[in-house]
Amino acid sequence: MQTRCPKCTTIVRSKGGVWEILNGACLDLLGTEWKNKPEFCPTLSQVVEPEVVLPGITCRASVQEGIGRADHQS
Repeated sequence: MQTRCPKCTTIVRSKGGVWEILNGACLDLLGTEWKNKPEFCPTLSQVVEPEVVLPGITCRASVQEGIGRADHQS
């Protein structure tokens, strides 16, 4: 499977539950501690589930909180 996030440029490829980020920059993550970690993109994490569980799902509450703080600072 190869899927692109509908909101950003992040693309994930997976085979047999092993995933790889091909490229990406998630605009939602700018200003957060995950800005250079597109695997935490909350939208992409939902799109590829249940085939792949990205860190954006397992850490969803923390990621959303970080995005909220970054939005308030800008």
